Amino acid sequence: MALAGDPAIEYPECYRTATPADLEGAKGAHKAATQFYERADYDRAIQYWKDAYQLDCTAHAVLINIANAYEKKGDRAEAVTALETYLARTPDASDAQTIRDKIQNLRNSIRPTPTPTASESASAPVPPPPVPSASAVPSHTVEVPPPQPPHGYAPWIATGAGVVTLLVGGILTSSGFADISTAEESCPTRINCDSDTADLGNQGRTNATVGGVLLGLGAAGIAGGLIWELGFNQPRSPSGLLAPAAGLRVAPVAGPGAAGIGVSGRF
Repeated sequence: MALAGDPAIEYPECYRTATPADLEGAKGAHKAATQFYERADYDRAIQYWKDAYQLDCTAHAVLINIANAYEKKGDRAEAVTALETYLARTPDASDAQTIRDKIQNLRNSIRPTPTPTASESASAPVPPPPVPSASAVPSHTVEVPPPQPPHGYAPWIATGAGVVTLLVGGILTSSGFADISTAEESCPTRINCDSDTADLGNQGRTNATVGGVLLGLGAAGIAGGLIWELGFNQPRSPSGLLAPAAGLRVAPVAGPGAAGIGVSGRF
């Protein structure tokens, strides 16, 4: 009696090295399989775990997840196939003896029970069917980290630097115009002014000019940082492509004496 399928067909040997794109795809498939398993959709969980194992054929622990799903489904023969393949490919695993015991329990549960004769049925009680040792959750579930944005916190650092620059520019501009106003009050004609008043006015113009430049740089830094974050810093999908920015809108803004670009978005 064949207890399981051919492992060479179900889980063929793989001798290639997984690419970064393969690893990302395997993580996405594993996450989807875990969700289907928790919803008791074992067929789809098995398919996604098999896809993950094909993408990363070194992740042998996925075979234990597949075996658990088959056992939950009631297909103990396929569960035995998956566990035997795991032992064949990780003979020195620390849980090897536990896996062997589980395989034996599964074999015992699917072994046909001899049919008693009429006299034996009358004289001996029928023993209860063996209870399979099903696991509540996959014993080797690998935690998948949440998708990370490709540029981390760099866009927010750029935005913060723009805010600081904008504030410094505002302070210098305000201080410069205040100094210019004070100098003009002391010497309205700007002719034959004392040196202190002239220095105050000149310093005010310098501060106002530098402040105006910093205001422009700060505004550009804030706008650039927000566009970077909302438009180009979304987490990557399992295929390795950037996910589209949610709710990002860029539109021209024009009005009397002003023009620019408006950016809005949601997280």
